[in-house]
Amino acid sequence: MRGRLVLVLVLVAWLSVAVVGVVTDRLAQARVATFLRHARAMPGMNTMMREMMPSPEARLLGDVRRAIWVAAVIGLGVAAVAGTATARTITAPLQAFAVAAKRVGQGDLRHDVPVAGGDELAGVARAFNAMAADLRHTEETRRQLLADIAHELGTPLSVLQANVEGMLDGVVEATPERLASLHMQTQVLTRLVRDLRDLSLAQQGQLHLDRRPANLGGLVREVADVARPLAEEKGVALDVAAQALSVPADRDRIVQVLHNLLGNAIRYTERGGVVRLAARAVDGEVQVEVSDTGPGIPPEELPHIFDRFHRVDRSRSRATGGAGLGLAIVKHLVEAHGGRVWARSELGAGTTVGFALPAS
Repeated sequence: MRGRLVLVLVLVAWLSVAVVGVVTDRLAQARVATFLRHARAMPGMNTMMREMMPSPEARLLGDVRRAIWVAAVIGLGVAAVAGTATARTITAPLQAFAVAAKRVGQGDLRHDVPVAGGDELAGVARAFNAMAADLRHTEETRRQLLADIAHELGTPLSVLQANVEGMLDGVVEATPERLASLHMQTQVLTRLVRDLRDLSLAQQGQLHLDRRPANLGGLVREVADVARPLAEEKGVALDVAAQALSVPADRDRIVQVLHNLLGNAIRYTERGGVVRLAARAVDGEVQVEVSDTGPGIPPEELPHIFDRFHRVDRSRSRATGGAGLGLAIVKHLVEAHGGRVWARSELGAGTTVGFALPAS
């Protein structure tokens, strides 16, 4: 490519010199012919001009042509040098792009293209580096996701395997309590697989929603009634303030969202605490907020609570059975309805998680 660029610049320079030379030669000949006509018109000059002018005319035209050739040689030399330098400045970044693209294609996502200047090539380099950074983030997310899935599946599977092998060997007795525990582990696995499926479908925009007019305030009270025994068992009070609000939504999916939010709030609220649910209409949308008086979330963790498998306190979440998928599912289910989610928290003062759906 560098050779072609130099050749193009040299050809352009040669063509320019040739055009200038032809035009100059024609103009010089025309000027000399005009001068001779005027000279012949002068008295007594015909004989003198015939004897003297052919040689000066020829010398003049020869000097013009030699000047054109010298200019052509100099122009071609300058064009070759400038073309080589220009081609190098153009092809060097392109070669860097080629090397980087080859490495990225081979899986080396850490290689960036050097960015210099503010021209179009620098813009392409920045775009390439941004693409490589996105690929790195995607790859890291994929690896973390696989590790998290393996970790979440590993615990209940290990419990099931150990108990079943113990029963087969006659070491562990198949008591009703033990069988109930194993059944609970299968429910954990079933819930995890279902949540992963729903999350994947929602992220890909393939989740089917059966949108019908639904009383969101009624759904909030219904979910609160279902969760009330769990809250009372833990010593947590439920405070519900929900207006009768109609929204076009998939009833089952919104119930799933409410169960996840309320379950999280009860799970992380200590005995004697309060969980509040509120549903109201605000500026053309219906908003639901679930607030607790739990320990709160650190500011650096708050932007990530809707990420898959994110847990603020992994050991505590493991003890309470959380896989870190609940809020991620909430986010994607709400966004599938055209809504939005948010969270506020203060350490030692509790957390509020809410969502909003279009009223129509």
